Amino acid sequence: MASFSHKFNPRANVFILVNLGCEMLYVIDQRLKAQQIPVNKSKQVIHDVTAVLLDPKFLDSLIIGSTQSTAQLFTENHCKFMLKDIATCSLMQLNSDSMDKLWNLMTMVYKWQLYLTRHQHHLLDITFRHLDSIANLYTEEKQSLLVDFTKNTLLDFWNSCSDDEQLSIFRTNKAWSEFFNTKISLLIRLGFQTLDGNFIENANESYFQEFRDTIGENIYAKSMEIAKRKRQELEEEVTNSSNTSSRSSANCVNQLTEMLNYSSFLKGPEEQTLAATDMQKQLDQNLKQCNTLFQDLGFNSAGMLDMRITTTNVPEFVPVETSYNRQNDPRSAIYGRPNVSQGFGKCYEGGLTLNKDLLEFYSKLD
Repeated sequence: MASFSHKFNPRANVFILVNLGCEMLYVIDQRLKAQQIPVNKSKQVIHDVTAVLLDPKFLDSLIIGSTQSTAQLFTENHCKFMLKDIATCSLMQLNSDSMDKLWNLMTMVYKWQLYLTRHQHHLLDITFRHLDSIANLYTEEKQSLLVDFTKNTLLDFWNSCSDDEQLSIFRTNKAWSEFFNTKISLLIRLGFQTLDGNFIENANESYFQEFRDTIGENIYAKSMEIAKRKRQELEEEVTNSSNTSSRSSANCVNQLTEMLNYSSFLKGPEEQTLAATDMQKQLDQNLKQCNTLFQDLGFNSAGMLDMRITTTNVPEFVPVETSYNRQNDPRSAIYGRPNVSQGFGKCYEGGLTLNKDLLEFYSKLD
C-alpha cells in the first residue's frame, strides 16, 4: 500500500478537478441545448457553475493544500462529491442516476484524452484547451477574465514545479484515471473505443487526427460538426448522382448511420439508398435529437423553470455502460471517504459565493 500511495502526487489535484469540471460543463451545455432550455437560463447555469469551479480562492486552496507535507490525492468520492455540489450551485438539479452518467462521461473522456498523450506538457495543453472551450460556450468579458486568470494561476503553479514534479503530476493524472473502465457509446461510434472498453491509439477514421490535434476541446460539439459535415457530403452525393443505387452514396449513408447510431437508415441488408426526400427528413430529425445525454435534468429554483423529462423512444446520444468496481479501487482503502456533510457552492440573492467549508475542505481530509 505504501508503494502504491507513493506514486500519486497530490499536486495533481487541481488539474484533475479543473479538467473534469470542464468536461462536466461540456455535458451540461449539450444537455441544456437538447432540452431547449432558454438561452438566458442556459447562460446563467454555465456561468454560475464556471464561477464556482474556477473561483480563485477555491483554486488557491487546492494548490496550497497540495503542497503541504500531509497532502493527499483526491479519491473518486472526494472529486465526485465536490463536482456534484459545484454542478448544482445554480438552477440545476441532478439526481444520483444523472450524476453517475455525468461522472462516467467526465472520467472516461478525460481518460481517453490522457491515453493519447505522451509528454508531461500535454497535460497543460489539454487543460488550456478545456478552459478556452468553456470560455467560448457563452462569451462574456467576465467569463473570459476568469478563465485567463485561471490559466495564469495554473501556469505559475506548473512552472514552480521541477521537471520531475511536472512528470509526476502528469503520471498521477494518468494513473488516477486508470481505475475507471466504462464503455461510452460516443467513443465507440466514433471508432475510438472498442466494445470491451479499451481505447484505440490510432483509429482508422479520417477525422481521428482532427480530434487528436485538438484534444481537450468539446468532443460533443466536434462530433456534431463531423455529423453535419457527413450530412452535407451525403446531400451533395444525392443531388449530383443520377444513379440512386450508387455505391458511394450507400457507403456515405452507412458511415453517417454508424456515427449517429440509427440503424433505421437502411431498409435492408442490401444497403439500399433512401429516397432523397425521406432521407432529408430523417437527417433533420436525428440531428436535432442526437444531443440527448440523459433524461432527468431539472431546475431547482421555485421561480425558475422546473422541467421534468419523460422517457421517450429516442435513443440517448451518449448512453453508458458501467463496469467500474469501486471495491477494487485501492485509493479508497488508503485515503478513505470524504467526511463532509454540507454543500459547498451556494446561490445567494447577492450572487454566487463559496461556503467556507469548500475553502477548508482540502486541509480537513483524513
